[in-house]
Formats: sequence, C-alpha cells, structure tokens
Amino acid sequence: MRKNSPRQRKTTLKWTSDGELSAIDKARILERLTNKELTECELSCNISSPSLEK
Repeated sequence: MRKNSPRQRKTTLKWTSDGELSAIDKARILERLTNKELTECELSCNISSPSLEK
C-alpha cells in the first residue's frame, strides 16, 4: 500500500499567519517519520571493537 509521490517534490514548508506549520506540511512530515526506511539505518562499523572495551 504505497502512495505515489508527486513528480515534483515539495521543497518549501508553508507557515500560517500565526507562525504555525501548515496542517498539510505537518501531515507530510509525520507520514515520513513513520516510514522506517527514512528513519533507520544500519551502521557499517563494529561497535564491539577491543579498543572500546576496558
């Protein structure tokens, strides 16, 4: 169930007259924050190296 993104991506945020982020932009940001592909990554280094263990 993947939504199609528009070909031209939105690059600017819209603000209301009272300084709040627009409801549409808030929804877009929250939608992307729930996408694990956009919020998680794998580390390529070995954290348990001998120099870190003392």
